[in-house]
Amino acid sequence: MRLCVIGNSHLAALKLGWDELKAKGQAPDMEVTFFGAPSDGVRHVRLEDGRLTPKRKDIAEHFERMGGTPHIQLDDYDGFFLIGLNVSVKRILRFYKTHAWVGLKGTEGKVLVAPGFARDFLTERYGDTLMGVTASHLQGRKVLALAEPLWAEWIRAGAPETPEYGWDAAITAGDGEAIGAMFRATVAASLPPHAQFLPQPDITVAHGITTRLAYNKDASRLISGEGGGTDAAHMNGAFGQEIWPLVLPALRAM
Repeated sequence: MRLCVIGNSHLAALKLGWDELKAKGQAPDMEVTFFGAPSDGVRHVRLEDGRLTPKRKDIAEHFERMGGTPHIQLDDYDGFFLIGLNVSVKRILRFYKTHAWVGLKGTEGKVLVAPGFARDFLTERYGDTLMGVTASHLQGRKVLALAEPLWAEWIRAGAPETPEYGWDAAITAGDGEAIGAMFRATVAASLPPHAQFLPQPDITVAHGITTRLAYNKDASRLISGEGGGTDAAHMNGAFGQEIWPLVLPALRAM
């Protein structure tokens, strides 16, 4: 299978994992080409004449540097794998700061809503993301989608100059698992018919809404070139290695 991977900076963990599996002779039977742009750079990409074309020179340069061409010719690939693209548990944690649905424990001082309302609201919000927009460019094709990784579990203790989204409050209240389940359900519901959601593997998850430390180790150095373990948002090659065995079966099942 010829697979095109499109994403933001979270694509790095997948590329690291792919390279490590290839070095060990354990990579799935796929030809993989990566196209990425930092932050929300993919929003500058447009569908034109059967190809995804960046409308900004720097994004085209990112594409060419990684994938070998400044655009993506869709018919060159049998499937597509979207990574990150603004789909994050942070969105649901922001909602949880002021709202809770029936069945959660951390409800004091919050607007209490029906679970169905929360599901519908969050599904709509996750559908209106760069992931949803990019998937719509690929309609009629095999498209798998992986959200941004849950942040590393050490973020519960807080970090300087890092926004406080409320991981510790949710976990301490006993709501981490329920919020994680709502996240998976609403993202999965937001993507069809254009894409299918691939949940973060259970083995990598801690407390329902964070990622285990082993999958964040050295990510600061490997991805940004900085030391000190200051990057809770990005994961390492070990994380990517857990993802890849799930990709080909999911695409073949479509």
